[in-house]
Amino acid sequence: MKPISKLWILCFFLFESCAIYQATKVPTNNLKSALESKSTKKPKIVFLGDSITHGRVSYDYVNSIAKHPSLVNHLVINEGINSRLTVQILEQLDDLKALNPDFVFLLIGTNDLKATLSTDEYNRYASFWKLKEPVSEESFVSNLTKIIQTIKNNTKAKLIVFSPPILGEDPNSIPFQRSKKFAELTREVVTKEKVIYKPLHETLSQGLDTANNKVRKPYTQSNWPMYWTILRYYSTTASWDELGESNGYFYLTDAIHLNDRGGKILEGMALEEILPEKK
Repeated sequence: MKPISKLWILCFFLFESCAIYQATKVPTNNLKSALESKSTKKPKIVFLGDSITHGRVSYDYVNSIAKHPSLVNHLVINEGINSRLTVQILEQLDDLKALNPDFVFLLIGTNDLKATLSTDEYNRYASFWKLKEPVSEESFVSNLTKIIQTIKNNTKAKLIVFSPPILGEDPNSIPFQRSKKFAELTREVVTKEKVIYKPLHETLSQGLDTANNKVRKPYTQSNWPMYWTILRYYSTTASWDELGESNGYFYLTDAIHLNDRGGKILEGMALEEILPEKK
């Protein structure tokens, strides 16, 4: 192998390692750190979810909210971790109860719905999380109901639940339709449990109807577009919007995660509840 080729491969793996580190770094302001710090800041606001809340592989809406001028004295907590399903959220509720926050924002469901798309998708999650039970619409509804009831019954928190975002941007594709179904299931559970529902999926879907770009790219079962987009973000100066647009998306970066445009819609929905006077 030529020396130049070896150097290129070495550089690629260095960039890749850096990107993976950045993408998987646990938020420093997570639930455990909040409990250990015994911060006296109030109100306590917890954002509970998966990679979209984690904010390392897409627009970091939690960090942006934490920097809002009106929230300087608020305790903003990011309890988002990549690839989480509803069953992993259930495992975090003891810490949530111990903190007893004033607000809880819940955004979950994308990985549950992805795990129902195919055996290969499910097996990836089963291997990663050592899942013992199948993932289905029924398990999603059951877990989401348990999460909401636990938060309602064991904390003083005002609970706000977002519908999971769109999966891909082709409304006629099966993944998009599955994301729509899980958004409907979320709305049904939230309505039954009488907590606050935020129509993220519906808002993004409606926005696609008026977007200038007419190409509607579907989600496909491949991690490479996601990994490549993450690598480009952490090794260049490109924004999530620019990366999403280069991949052919309006609200997304890689068919799964939100770019700045999509993330700011989510951020605005959260701020409506934290700062109602700013509506």
